[in-house]
Amino acid sequence: MKGFTLLEVLVAITVFLVVALALGYALVAGKSALLASDIPTQLRQDLIFSVGALTHDLRQTAPSKTSIGAGTSASTITFRIPEDTDSDGDVVDAAGNIEWGDEITYAVDGQGRLIRSEGVSSAVVAPDISLLQFSRPAAEDAILQIDIAASKIDGQGKSYQDSEQAVVKMRN
Repeated sequence: MKGFTLLEVLVAITVFLVVALALGYALVAGKSALLASDIPTQLRQDLIFSVGALTHDLRQTAPSKTSIGAGTSASTITFRIPEDTDSDGDVVDAAGNIEWGDEITYAVDGQGRLIRSEGVSSAVVAPDISLLQFSRPAAEDAILQIDIAASKIDGQGKSYQDSEQAVVKMRN
């Protein structure tokens, strides 16, 4: 009965190690590429969700109920939206005035998260926000422009950025 020589065993082990290292490298490179390609998509989704939440709330407010005056801009906004505060099933009181709810504030915190605060509660709307700017043109009182940008750096140091702009017409 003849066995393998030491040289044949060493060659077989070397070939096996080369193939295993190549497969391992390909797996790591594929995983890194997959994670990196997901970052721009996630940034875009976060921006779209943020703009949707902002526009939904801001369409309900009135220019006089916002913290930003005509012809000015700011990185945060505070406003009120109609709310049935007397629980009669209508947002208009007996005198015909609109009932306004608690103040709502949108701002970016120190960790780059877009935060929506209402009364005593707050919620994270989106992470990785690098810019939030609200502007009201002087000529059009009921118009509010929102500029928002997001950025993220992957594990390899590559930076990804995206931005979005929306124009909202507030109620009269």
